[in-house]
Amino acid sequence: MYKLVFAMVIVLFMYGCSGVQSEIKDEEMRSGREQVLRALKPSTGKCRIFSRSGVFSTAMSSSTLNPFKPLKGLDRKGSHGGTPFDMVLEDGTKVGGLFFEYDDDSAGPKPLIIASFGFLQDRWGTEAAKFHELYLEDPDDRIPAHVLILDHPSAGSFLALNGHLSMGSYDDARMWIEIAQELKNRMELSGIHLFGVSMSGQSVVHALIEDKRLGLGLFDSGMVFSIAPDFQKAPGKQLAQLKTPEGIENPWTGYFGDVPDKTLLDEIQATALWMLVKNQFIPGYHYVRSPDIEFTLGRSYLAIFFRKAFEYRIAFLREHAGDSWNHEEASLADLDAFMASTRIAGVIDRVAAPLVLVSAHDDPAVEREMFAEVVLSAGDNPWIASYETCDGGHFGFNMAYGGEYIGTIIRLMINQQVLDTWQVYK
Repeated sequence: MYKLVFAMVIVLFMYGCSGVQSEIKDEEMRSGREQVLRALKPSTGKCRIFSRSGVFSTAMSSSTLNPFKPLKGLDRKGSHGGTPFDMVLEDGTKVGGLFFEYDDDSAGPKPLIIASFGFLQDRWGTEAAKFHELYLEDPDDRIPAHVLILDHPSAGSFLALNGHLSMGSYDDARMWIEIAQELKNRMELSGIHLFGVSMSGQSVVHALIEDKRLGLGLFDSGMVFSIAPDFQKAPGKQLAQLKTPEGIENPWTGYFGDVPDKTLLDEIQATALWMLVKNQFIPGYHYVRSPDIEFTLGRSYLAIFFRKAFEYRIAFLREHAGDSWNHEEASLADLDAFMASTRIAGVIDRVAAPLVLVSAHDDPAVEREMFAEVVLSAGDNPWIASYETCDGGHFGFNMAYGGEYIGTIIRLMINQQVLDTWQVYK
């Protein structure tokens, strides 16, 4: 453990704010991976006014100027142009999302991007709205691919459909695989690519690994931004810091031994968490399950509620997961065992498909050492291109570098020539 911590410190010290990254070789003929690595290094002179603070980048990129509707969001009634996606999986789990068809009037198969945006985020949420605004709304700048935005299984809409919640990770990855199999049978697709933010970054990594383990050949590439690689640390720390009713112990503090000390940043994050629950989680639940108008959540019961909802999912999976579940490496003994066995630093070296990992030095939601540990654990895996930007907060890269920064990366990662030459130029 001490050697691992020391190595992480050395990584951070040697490279500064943009040093947690893969090596870029200077060759005239670039492999696909090298093309992506060059795109990961932001151009200079594009920083926006709030880009020097991760808190501002995070908040401003997801907020509106309307005090009565402070968070961005897609119209639940459909003015965004997407069509509802619903599916019942083999184990009975119900999933939902929005499908945005790409039609450029040309014949032939098109790529598909399966996207999700992390803890509490549903198909209409702040991060989905941001993605839609930057990469789907304007026909001239639209990403040239079908896009399926899925509810994260910690969202209120998932609770409304299933009566419990999942922290995602390997569980979510298994859902994505079944969805991808169905869509591959339904549609003419040139490839399937995964896009995940924060906790959904875990889903991308596990899906790529599980796809290879099962020999399915479903996924061509993965893109991960602002990954939260260890739920017990983030958002587990934020949940452990929440107040609970008098006489009731916070169930998330066990990992830390005691309630972690709160900083000003922690207070800001606690407020942001409550805003997501109040303005997104509860309304999303009500929209999907409109008859249950009495459902609500008190702020002091959040930590208890989410713990119980996640534990119900683990109990459900123990009964319904089936033989193809990787029981040896994704434990269902209890919630803590599942979180510990699926943390990304423990599995990242098994990735064997093109994968991009991008995180910001000033990410206020995920401590920098967590990303450094993931990059260190990936080692010299040639399938992974990783980069740490100086600015961008938690998926607020558009505030620092403009929407074209991630847009360029997406276009490269769905380009078959880039993927075919990922390791060697042909």
